[in-house]
Amino acid sequence: MRKKSDFSSQHLEDVRRRVLNSTKSLLVEHGYKRTTIRMIVEESGVLIGSIYYIFKNKEDIFQSLILEMVQNGIAKIEAHCPDESPAFRYAAICELELEEMEKAPVIRDVYKEGYESNLVFEHMVAQYVLLAHHVFDGTPYEASDEEYYQRTLLLKGAMHACISELYFDGVHDHAKSRRQLLSLLLHLYHVPEAEADAIIAKIAEKESLWLEIAEELATRPIGE
Repeated sequence: MRKKSDFSSQHLEDVRRRVLNSTKSLLVEHGYKRTTIRMIVEESGVLIGSIYYIFKNKEDIFQSLILEMVQNGIAKIEAHCPDESPAFRYAAICELELEEMEKAPVIRDVYKEGYESNLVFEHMVAQYVLLAHHVFDGTPYEASDEEYYQRTLLLKGAMHACISELYFDGVHDHAKSRRQLLSLLLHLYHVPEAEADAIIAKIAEKESLWLEIAEELATRPIGE
């Protein structure tokens, strides 16, 4: 059996990205439940032993894919909005995810599976806690790790509710639900009301940008 030292870090990263991009394509076409490890092997051309060398199981692959897409979204927001306030950038990242869910039903189905998996959801919360540290540490909105966790747990739970609403039979104002979620987010971080209202209005004005980024995340291979 080959040891980890037998593989270069670049080789492992290349294999990992091939598996994630193949999984992404399969999830879009077949959904989470019908996508199997065998299908991933055939799509990626990566041997099953190599897949299990990097990932524990299908859920681990799925979790890694979701987190990779979240991280790519964060990077794009920061590239497009480098001069905006920390509160704006954090709110924009949440808006981007919800816009992507509303406009791309197939991607929405993929994310919904993530929100409904306790393991994946827990890692999504952990990812957003790290994001909160990245965005808010060193600013007036800095908080403790425990405070970041509690706020993030409430926020991601509310985002799950917004995504679930997209599947309801009745007619609902999804844009209003997104605004309410952003209002909750900014309240949790004690952003003054006037500033929060200005952030929400500015985010609404940039809807075309969020849709452009969402389209890139949905269609462009990971790593490009």
